[in-house]
Order: sequence, then structure tokens, then C-alpha cells
Amino acid sequence: APRYYLGTIVRRFTPRMPRRQSSQSSEGSMTRSEGEQSRPSRRLGITGYVGLVREGYDELVKAIIRPPRAEYSLNDLGPSEFRYGGVDFVRQDVSVPNRRGLALCGSLWRRADLEPGSSFPCVVYLHGNASCRAEATTIASQVLALGAALFSFDFAGCGLSEGNYISLGFFERDDVETMIGWLREYAGVGAVALWGRSMGAVSSVMQAARDPSIAGLVLDSPFASLEQVALELVSGGPDGDRPEGVPNVPGFLVKSALRMVASSVKSRAGFDLYKCRPVDAAPTCFMPALFATAHDDVLVRPHHSRLIFDAFAGDKNLVTFEGDHNEMRPGFFLDSAAIFFTNVLRIPDAAALEVPTDHSGRPLPLMQVLLMQQRGAAARLYGPRGGEATQAERARLRAEAQQELERQQLEEEEMLNRAILESLSSSEPPAACRQRASDNHAPQPPPAAPRPPLALLLAC
Repeated sequence: APRYYLGTIVRRFTPRMPRRQSSQSSEGSMTRSEGEQSRPSRRLGITGYVGLVREGYDELVKAIIRPPRAEYSLNDLGPSEFRYGGVDFVRQDVSVPNRRGLALCGSLWRRADLEPGSSFPCVVYLHGNASCRAEATTIASQVLALGAALFSFDFAGCGLSEGNYISLGFFERDDVETMIGWLREYAGVGAVALWGRSMGAVSSVMQAARDPSIAGLVLDSPFASLEQVALELVSGGPDGDRPEGVPNVPGFLVKSALRMVASSVKSRAGFDLYKCRPVDAAPTCFMPALFATAHDDVLVRPHHSRLIFDAFAGDKNLVTFEGDHNEMRPGFFLDSAAIFFTNVLRIPDAAALEVPTDHSGRPLPLMQVLLMQQRGAAARLYGPRGGEATQAERARLRAEAQQELERQQLEEEEMLNRAILESLSSSEPPAACRQRASDNHAPQPPPAAPRPPLALLLAC
């Protein structure tokens, strides 16, 4: 399952509590009792909190703008050519410069039989922070089965794209604009819809506010403002609950630390942390949107989606489900997303593909289907264990092989028979035998009548 580094802010933002010394080594000092040694510190003075916040300040800056870069290769995206649902598909890998001159690496999964100049609908999947375009393979089967194309790319500073920093949506909206422009100008894409998760959902809202041509949005766990997320991770959400292991830091110290962090973020990454507020962009979004949030998400709490949902101007629906920020999404949400894209992209029912499904009738993950195809090809060659369809295929192949073997045997027997007949018809008695017969003056019996070839064959 894809991971999101935003949760690391929990550990980075809150400094570690110092350990109390159990005893003093100086001579004449008193040694604490065993009970005092095991008793944890319950309170820290203001001076201690300020010092600890300063210690974790630089690490927090890195957690926001420089999370670990996702490492993967193009092989993790699957084959560049494959067959799915009875249709041939290709994956086109591209590199497109963004506004800041950084190369963005992306991939377009589309049908191979599309004629040049033809227009087709496309879903653009936008990954979360510390992730990459490989995350799109988890939802590829849902999109391709509809009859739409799928596009995903690495944001600047993520995956294989260039860049040293991310901005959690501030500059990523420009990357989305760049890639949509490339799809429409060079790839022949018509209607475009966005499917974003976490940072990708934030980027979708902020770009949709200035691009009314976007057909629709699926927004999975967007945050209302970056400032609010950071504050809630340490001081707790509306209910006061905090992630495990996070102490209760006074709010005024958290805000002071955030001001220092915002200053460093702006000097290093070039954006204002306080202006990363998708909730302010929602009132100018007029396209349909499907919101999604998990009940137990303590990184981007459910009320963030509710805040953006309430401010959103277009037609909207909110789906909630069990789980946390990083868990795989339930099947009914994927069904809702598929129906949503079918409607906003105006995909006809005839364009849908007959694809392998699970016991619930939902498309199997694309990578799983491709793996099954590889195993099926191996079964035809090497005959591994398989299901009912594989066993039937193996039986058919065995029958064909037996027929081919019998045909080859008949051809070999015919060749052998012709060789025997030719050797018998051209043979004569040896000269040495005729000479001995004349020397002995023995009467020679009349030569026997030649045996027919069929008798010779039967005698043999």
C-alpha cells in the first residue's frame, strides 16, 4: 500500500522528552530511590519546551519540504505493451518540463488501436507526498475497464522527476496544469478528470479553482490548510486526541515554532506555508466532485474533507469509510469513483471492457491480471499447476501434441518403406555366387518369381 510521509510530522514536530538521570556520579550526591527512577516526567517548563522545539525545528522543515524520495524503476509500472479485457494497451513514458524548468516524468496508459488525431477521455491520478506515479497501478484496472485512459506522473521533487523540494500542493498545482496541457496538445486527450490522494487531492482542488475545463474531481483525504494539519498533529484535533507518543505541547509554543518553520520553508522552497489553503480555493470550483475520508485518519482528520466539502461550489458527494490515512480503500468507494468518472467523462457503456473480476464482480488489480497472464503463458510452455481453464488448455495442447507425434511417425514409416522397396527392386545375385555355381557344374534351379512388394513388406 502507498505510504505518505505527512505522518512523520508527528514525530518531527514534537521534540523528544529528555530522559531523567537515575543517579548522580559526583561524590556526596544523593541517589534517587527506585520509585523516583521509574517515575516519568509529567511536566516540562516553558524554557524546556522552547529548547526542545528549537532542536526539532530543522527536522520539521525537512519533513515538510523534503520527505524521503520514493525509489522505483519503470519495471514496477508493468510491461509497456499488454493485453487487457481483449484490448491491446500501451504505456507511453514521457518527460515534460514544468514552469520552473524541472523535468516531470509521467506515464500514459491508453489503447493501442487509437487512430492519430482521435480524442479520448483520460483520468489523471495524482499521488501523495513521498510517493510516485507507481501508486496509480493500484487503481488502473478501475479506470481502464471503463474505457478511459490513465495518466500519472511524479510531482517535482518526487520519484524520478527533478527537484529538491515539495510544497504539499502549492507548486504541485502548476505541475498538474503543465501535464494537462501536454495531454491535450500532444497526446490527443479530450475530457480530463482528476483523482488525487492526500497531497494530490490538495493539488487537484487548487488547480481546479483556476481551470473550469476539468470534468470532475475525486478527492481522497485532502487537508483544508497545511497550518491546521501541523497544529492538530501536536495539539490534537477537535476532539483533543493526538497520535500515540505525541506529548501535549502548549498551543502558543506550537504557533511560534510554526512561524520559524514557515520562514525557513519560504527561504528554501520558495512558498508560503500559510498560503497552502485549498479550503480557500473550493468556493471557485464548479465541477462535480466526490470526496472521501477515513474515520480513523489522525494525519488528515475527517473534518478537513468536510470543511472543503462545505465550501465547494460544484455538485458534490462525501463518502466515508473505516480505516486510516494509508489503508487500502474499500471496494464500494472504488465503485463510486468508477460510476462518477463514467458520468463526468461521458463514457458510453459500449466502451466498457470485459475484464477479470473478483468474487464481488469488481475488476482485479491490473498488476495481478498481468501476472496471471504471464503464468498462463508459462503454463502453455511448461505445464505448471493451474485452475480449471489452465487444465483445459493443457488437455487441448496434449491432444494436439499427440496428433502431431502420430503424424510424424506415419511420415517416418512411409519414408522407411520407400527406401526398402527401392533397395529390393535394384538388387541382383552377387557375382561370386554365380562363379561358384558354374565351377561346380551343378544344375541351377530356375529363378523364383519375384515377390510382390506388399508381400515383402508383410514378410519384413
